This record gives sequence, C-alpha cells and structure tokens, in this order.
Amino acid sequence: MTRKLWVGAEALAVALVLALLALLVWRVVNDSNQSVAQALDKGKHPVAPAFDLKRLSGDGSVDLASMRGRTPIVLDFWASWCLPCIHESKRLQAAMGRYGSRVAFLGVNTKDYGPDARTWQRRHGITYPSVHDGDGKVLSRWGGLPIPKIFFIDRRGKVVGQLVVEEDLPRYLRQIAQS
Repeated sequence: MTRKLWVGAEALAVALVLALLALLVWRVVNDSNQSVAQALDKGKHPVAPAFDLKRLSGDGSVDLASMRGRTPIVLDFWASWCLPCIHESKRLQAAMGRYGSRVAFLGVNTKDYGPDARTWQRRHGITYPSVHDGDGKVLSRWGGLPIPKIFFIDRRGKVVGQLVVEEDLPRYLRQIAQS
C-alpha cells in the first residue's frame, strides 16, 4: 500500500471515530427521555407511558393508555428466567384476592420466550393477565433490568410509585385503591 493511500485511510478512520464520538455526546446531552424509574427517583410522578402489547395468552392485546381513567393498575415486569419474580408475582396474586375488585393487575413478560412464560404462569398459579414484551423495549422505557419491577399507577394514569421494599406493596395498594 502506498504511503499516500495509508495516510488517507488513517485520516478516514480518525474522522469516523470522531463522528461517532460526537454522535454519542450529542445523544447523551439531548436525550431527555428518562425512564419512569428515574423520574420516580427524582420525586416526579409521570404519566404512565403507553404501550399496546399482545396478551401472553394470545387473545388480543392490552392498550395501557385505554385503561387510564378507569381503574388503578399494578404493573409487574417479570420473566420465566427470573427467580425473584416468582416471590413477587405470588405476592401480587395474593393481593389480587383482596384488591382485585378495585385495582387491575397486569404482568409484562419481558425479554422472554412466550411458551416458557405461559408454562411459568401455570406452574406458579399466576392468574392475572400478562402481555408479552419480547424485545424489552417497553421495559427499557420503564427502567430496564433488573427485574422484577413493579409499578403502581393511579386511576388518572400517574405512576405513584415503584416497589422497592416489601412494605411498599400494601402501602401503594391502599393508596391507589382509594384514588
């Protein structure tokens, strides 16, 4: 390779690296789309981001925005490969027995294989409906991994909290059931 060609290739490589670095910096500076979890950490109560996902059972889909104004919601992000999800989903299943007439419970199976998820639900006795977020795009908008992630949405569609400690479940359930 001639020296002139070699210098040109190096210059092109440096220019490409600088362009990618500039794009990264621009994206970080201009990315105002914070997740729901980040907003809650800052003391804000954002409107629940809308999604329309197919039911895990295969019967239609669930449009979260269409539920706004009708009923408070407990939103449970889970996967069949997630061991802590078993405990939390069973707690929600039990809570549904007490609050099911006043609060809707909705699972979001994420980054998972649908047949494994359906088997997992049957094995653990989880009867509240779930939708499938196979690629995890909805999970990313809400805060990303790790899971389980459980959010509490009031009747107006505002996210009032996220389960952090076990005591949050009864506290937030009482709060949204009264909204």
